Amino acid sequence: MNFEQLIETRDARKTTRIRTPYGYFNKRLIDGRFSNFVEFHDELADNLLFSKGVQAEYEATKKITDRHQLHFTPNEGDDGLFAIAVEVGHFLTIGQMLNDNPAIVAQNDFLERTIRDLFRFVILLNEQGIYHLCFSPNNVFIRKSDLMVCLLNHGSFYLTADQDVLYDDDTDAAFVAPEVLKFGTADAHSEVYALGKFLQWLYQSSGLPVELKSIVDRATQPAPESRYGSVKEMYKAISRLSGLRRTVTMGAVALAVALVILGLFVYLLPSPDAVEFVKPVEEPIPDEMVDDEQLLGIGADLDSAAIARIVADEKRRQDSLGVDDRDMRTYNSKAEAIFRKQFTRAADQILDKVYAGDKMNMSEKEFMVRSKAMTEELAKKQAEIAKSSSLSSERSQHIASEIIDQLTDKKMKALDKDYMGLKTVPQDKKTTPLPNYSSSSDVTFPTTTTTKSSTSSSSRSKSSGQDIYRQHRDRYGVDPYDPIDPENYQLRRK
Repeated sequence: MNFEQLIETRDARKTTRIRTPYGYFNKRLIDGRFSNFVEFHDELADNLLFSKGVQAEYEATKKITDRHQLHFTPNEGDDGLFAIAVEVGHFLTIGQMLNDNPAIVAQNDFLERTIRDLFRFVILLNEQGIYHLCFSPNNVFIRKSDLMVCLLNHGSFYLTADQDVLYDDDTDAAFVAPEVLKFGTADAHSEVYALGKFLQWLYQSSGLPVELKSIVDRATQPAPESRYGSVKEMYKAISRLSGLRRTVTMGAVALAVALVILGLFVYLLPSPDAVEFVKPVEEPIPDEMVDDEQLLGIGADLDSAAIARIVADEKRRQDSLGVDDRDMRTYNSKAEAIFRKQFTRAADQILDKVYAGDKMNMSEKEFMVRSKAMTEELAKKQAEIAKSSSLSSERSQHIASEIIDQLTDKKMKALDKDYMGLKTVPQDKKTTPLPNYSSSSDVTFPTTTTTKSSTSSSSRSKSSGQDIYRQHRDRYGVDPYDPIDPENYQLRRK
């Protein structure tokens, strides 16, 4: 057997078994078409009364030409009736359909169409004295090609059989009226109950609409006389409420359309010639504006209101130029105060990334890398805070330089204390001025140098791996008992 034959054999044997109240609905794909049949449950196939019901239903449904009725042919064997062959087509139970594709309820008015077609077909059956009695998800079918609802076996043909055996599954029994299960009797009230339960299940995922809730509550009353008298009466109630909802919706839409049309009508109406009421100029045109460019070339048609607007605008412009210098100084001082406070806090945190006791043990290379990154961050923060406080770039750079000087000096003094109280050797110090660090590519921070800095720098260039203490040791006195000084520490160990 080659591969193609193997696939064909597999497809021919492919089967799907769906449990219904009467038996297992099987589908087999043979030659590209689905062959359907129902294998009855053993306890039903051996029941003579049930077999008679199948024959009676077969004769009755042959006469029903409605496309929502699935037709079948009884299959008998040596041991009697054991199955029925169902018409050709791809059918699924509605429970299986919604389980495989739950989003289908939102497509192409599926729910409304299913309810409409189902009620109309059930009304047709009831008029012929046929009652389905169990609209469980396992007993209502959907044709996959066009999503049309279909029914197969009808419970009123099997009332003489044991109803507990027929509806032994709890899922199916929940969709059957109490009087059918207890006494094996059924009428139009029983059909109303079963359809009410079906509506509840159908909307369980999306929520039962308000207009259907009262209908379902009445249809599923335990006492038959408390329900609707017939499926037709129940469907009229559904249609009436649905029609009312549709009327309200259409009314709202019609009102909105009418308002739009009215607005367009008013907008498109020809308007009468407007009468211009010109407000007189409140004051004469100032002498300095007589020869102003604003009044040149405007022609003789310039009305007094336009001239008044020009005069008022010029006056406001002149007033703005005469703002008191004291107000401007107050504004600038407040802006500087805001900048100082915010930049001091930000710079202190940034400087801590380099000038801190636990970070002074890095190599010279690492120190330079961190210093450059710190400088760029300070420049960025300075520009950011200056913009938010409306302070000029030049003024903000000047203030930032002062703040960095103060913070750097403070942190260096704190580092002196950290090195076990060592004091600096009195020497002449000179501090390199802080350049404009607004451009972070060539910025360095102020460092304190001494007369020995030339010797010290040459030794540092040879040993980039030395710690930061040794790089800046010229600032400290020599203490042979200092355990932090690596050289003295090595001497002590020797």
